[in-house]
Amino acid sequence: MIPFVQFIEGKKETESWEAGYERRVVKTTKPEHKEKGYEWRIKGKERPEISIKLYKKKPDFAEFKRQMQRVAGHEFGTR
Repeated sequence: MIPFVQFIEGKKETESWEAGYERRVVKTTKPEHKEKGYEWRIKGKERPEISIKLYKKKPDFAEFKRQMQRVAGHEFGTR
């Protein structure tokens, strides 16, 4: 598994928003989510078993970015 941030030769290389969208927006597999009608989720970065938010339809890129900014706001105290 490739970490979110890689350190190569002392340089910090980060994942693009688009790559994060492709990697983190996935179909849900938990039966309890499917029973409630949810089909998609945004998975956590460091703990992929955690769902940041559940969706009935696949979220678009703008919604993904909003949720990532919301989570960063809680993590870094900006929101």
